Amino acid sequence: MKSLIFKKKNLIAFAMAAVVAVAGFGAYRAQAAVKIDENEPCSITVRFENPANATGATDANKITSYNGDVEVDFYKLAEVKVNGDIGTPVSGVDLSALSNSNVDAAQVKKIAANAYEKVKDTKPDKTTTINPSKETKKSVDVNRGIYLYVVKDFQNNQYEYTFEKSIVMVPYSTTISQGTKVDENGNIVETTTSDEWIYNPEIALKYSVEEIYGSLVIEKELKTYNKSLGTTPFVFEVEASYDKGESKEIVYSNVFTMNFSEPGKQTVEVPNIPANSTVVVTEVYSGASYKEVVSADETHKVTIQKDVTAKTKFTNDYDNQTDVGAISIENHFNENGYVDSNINPNSTTTENVETEN
Repeated sequence: MKSLIFKKKNLIAFAMAAVVAVAGFGAYRAQAAVKIDENEPCSITVRFENPANATGATDANKITSYNGDVEVDFYKLAEVKVNGDIGTPVSGVDLSALSNSNVDAAQVKKIAANAYEKVKDTKPDKTTTINPSKETKKSVDVNRGIYLYVVKDFQNNQYEYTFEKSIVMVPYSTTISQGTKVDENGNIVETTTSDEWIYNPEIALKYSVEEIYGSLVIEKELKTYNKSLGTTPFVFEVEASYDKGESKEIVYSNVFTMNFSEPGKQTVEVPNIPANSTVVVTEVYSGASYKEVVSADETHKVTIQKDVTAKTKFTNDYDNQTDVGAISIENHFNENGYVDSNINPNSTTTENVETEN
């Protein structure tokens, strides 16, 4: 029984990328001794690669912790005919380089990326979703063909999961994949080589994991300033968390200070806050004799996004009182470092007051 006429080097790259290897596109003929059964239904089964093999994966960010649907799109690039011929690729897609004897995994990845640029604005031929916390694999029915498959990247709290694009042939044989297949754990393992057609190939969705962060800018405006009170500090507590209630997880907590010696504006940037967290900024100390000016719709709660700088603003004004050493706001530090009851003012003056220009 004849094997498919492909060079071994061509096949290894595909086996690494998607288990299923293909070559001989367009005018290159895939000659098989066994004719494809045109009545046999075809499908593609996807599963995530073993987390132990994923770049950047740890126990803390296992993909199985994500309870959501991950979308996998399939774009048909060429027909696989019943005699084993590979039809002409769709317009603009060049697959001929896959037949080169020195093709490697990097080239296959580049070819898949280039093919995606040609088809990304078109509707996928097939789409399926898989929930990694609930499903180990998912199958989708397809027609015979060469398919580009694209997994939608997603974020889960402070982690981003990025997937490789690759190509799968349906049907295929283990001769094409050089005797490899995907096992139930998402590992690529060896199997008996045969040029019998396999109509339901399984592919391992390869991915990498990266921690992602955003930042926050706190702006403080002091409208008026009493020089007799000296330099006035304003202290902000920044707390970032996921979820609410009993399931709340605090992932960032710190305090920042701005010192004012005249009316005006200052900012402080808070970097490296875990993305997708909710940040609450609290002015825990707003200077003796200064009060916050709060509008009805003002809030100091923001959501952090990857590589985006969120902003929040506080505005304070002199309250015409001189509480030197006391805090004329509701929140202030006590001996334990946190808020206590409000300290009432005991004197008033408007001398030496500067107003912001």
